[in-house]
Amino acid sequence: MQMPRDSFPTDWSPPPVEFLNKPKKAPPAKKGPLEDLEKDPPDPNQKVELASLEELFWNMASPSQQAGTPEISSGSSQCYINNLDYLLQEKREQALEQEWEQLLQQTHPRLKSSVCDDNDDSDTEAVLMPEHRMLVEKFSVSLQVISPVHPGETVFLPRRHPLPCFLDSSRLKPHSPLEELFLRSSLPEQLSFLHNGLLSNLYLHAADCPQPLLQWLFQLLTWPPETSSRAFGLLWDLSIDGLFRQPDEDMHFWCPSLQEVKEVFSSLGAYNPALYPQGPFQHSARVLESEASLDSQDPPQEVALDIKLNYIYKFLTLCLLVRPVSYTDASILDLMELLCRAGLDVGLCLLPKTDLQQLLLLLLERIQEWPGKLQPLCCALSWVSDHHHNLLALVQFFLDVTPRGRWVLLNHIPRDLSRI
Repeated sequence: MQMPRDSFPTDWSPPPVEFLNKPKKAPPAKKGPLEDLEKDPPDPNQKVELASLEELFWNMASPSQQAGTPEISSGSSQCYINNLDYLLQEKREQALEQEWEQLLQQTHPRLKSSVCDDNDDSDTEAVLMPEHRMLVEKFSVSLQVISPVHPGETVFLPRRHPLPCFLDSSRLKPHSPLEELFLRSSLPEQLSFLHNGLLSNLYLHAADCPQPLLQWLFQLLTWPPETSSRAFGLLWDLSIDGLFRQPDEDMHFWCPSLQEVKEVFSSLGAYNPALYPQGPFQHSARVLESEASLDSQDPPQEVALDIKLNYIYKFLTLCLLVRPVSYTDASILDLMELLCRAGLDVGLCLLPKTDLQQLLLLLLERIQEWPGKLQPLCCALSWVSDHHHNLLALVQFFLDVTPRGRWVLLNHIPRDLSRI
């Protein structure tokens, strides 16, 4: 009977690990391509595909050179093209073209200038029909910054001498020898009465001031400042003095009519169909040199014009304050158009418009049919100027201190598109 075999091994040592016991070897030395070829010659039966010089040059070329070089198949030796020869050939062709161009310019010198002009015209400006060119010029906008000052309109033409203003004394009866002398005197002598203050002694404290004298003083507001200042002072004093001397129920205060205001503006040099449809106001007599010699030292023309206009604005403001119903709604609209056009004069662009703004504000308040007259007013003011910058300055003449003034600013000025 055999003993049972033990299931456990007798040798309990671990198995050997051979890769740990192997000795370390030095890395093999780097071999050159020639050594590889010598040690490992290629098998003649194996087909080796080597990149040709043409393919290497093709891979190193830039994309533009690849696009310009004709496609070459690497498999056919007859289609190989030497890129250096191709570049040399291209260089020769360019040199030949330059020689022909120089020879052509020498034989035909005008050809170069015409070709250059055609190229410039084609690059800078397209060929346009005459009607298209007019349309582009009409609506072209310059790249300049908008000027802070509006361009203005030429309303008042310069005058070297003022127009003569004659006093209509045919219906006046003198009450004193001094008054009789004044009424029978010539225009220069009557102006001397004004400058010397004799007219104030004659009419300032009189019971009734003749209306022709007030009309004459109103016309003298268009004269140079030395005369217009004295005429305005006397006209203002006579008007205020008449208010205190007359009872309220039977008060007679003279206000110039719309036609008289137009004549005064025409005497200042304004000629415009909207200002004076009958043409410029003319007198039959000529201005004498002795009349103009009274005002030898005058301020600049723009300043003198502004002074005269302010005198007119102030007196019209007084008339509207004393007699609120001095003008009808139609006359007020015409007067406002007249005043706004005068305020856009080129010489008055940089000058303040305080008196004009106060007068326009008062005229707005004197319109009876409101707001029915708002749209006709805005339509009338839209024809004062064709320039949008001038229209913007015109709207700014109306202050926003009253509801009616704000109405004009909010409604602005509607533009008739048919005029564009």
